[in-house]
Amino acid sequence: MRYVIAAVLVLLVAVVETSVLPSFRVLGVHANLMLVLLLSWAMVRGMEEAMVVVPMGGLALGLMDGQLLGAAMLALIPLVLLTEIREARIIEGEFLLAVLLILLSTLAYEVIILIILRVTGETVQWWGILSRVVVPAAIVNALLVPPVYGLLWLGSRDLRRPRPL
Repeated sequence: MRYVIAAVLVLLVAVVETSVLPSFRVLGVHANLMLVLLLSWAMVRGMEEAMVVVPMGGLALGLMDGQLLGAAMLALIPLVLLTEIREARIIEGEFLLAVLLILLSTLAYEVIILIILRVTGETVQWWGILSRVVVPAAIVNALLVPPVYGLLWLGSRDLRRPRPL
């Protein structure tokens, strides 16, 4: 049942991200709501579920946006690797770690997309894009972590319930 809910949520976010969010720009960029959702899912629900939900998100984005099929899924790979830091317990609270990881995940996601564009023959102005797109996108995504993370945390009561021995 949890993956059915995840699939519906991922498809809904993919539709919103590809149709509605491009109209709403903050700091000159639109948020990557899918990246925020997937990172928050991995932080709240754990790596086991992230290994299933992240590819769902990559496939949904790949099918709905104008990028090469598989580009989004490839760009989301570092997200799963970065959330492994959660298991290391470097920082006591997972929420602060989620905010820090979204900054790194956004950087990794956008750089991988830029590399894919460059490999396919597009011209990429690295420093201009990094300063005008990637950094503002990381800030906007970090601002979206609190509501998305909070809603997933509230919806994940089954993980916080004490388990019988």
